[in-house]
Amino acid sequence: MPVFQSIFLQGIWKIIYFPIWWYTKGLVKRIFGFSSGVLRLAHDLSLKIMLTHLFSPMFGETSKSGRIISFFMRIILFVWLLFLFILGTIGLFILLILWIVLPIAAVMEIISLLSIA
Repeated sequence: MPVFQSIFLQGIWKIIYFPIWWYTKGLVKRIFGFSSGVLRLAHDLSLKIMLTHLFSPMFGETSKSGRIISFFMRIILFVWLLFLFILGTIGLFILLILWIVLPIAAVMEIISLLSIA
């Protein structure tokens, strides 16, 4: 009998502890995941490299026209990559906000459904 009682109490404890974990340790993990996701996104899009090589000629073309074309091509590419970075960061931020809001919305919906019945 003590085994079943222990299993039952552990289950009750996990149910009670879950919301506490969700908004403490779980939220901290999600915030670190958000920041590492933004850093990984910047690394994958190589924004820093694109910015440092903005004025260097592409494909070793050192003529005046080659440098001008390379500069404007890299500007266009940098603006596109910056747009993708901002879009990805907004997406990661929305996921973080959903992590915070979704349990509250679910509990409110359950309460409203129970009050109707």
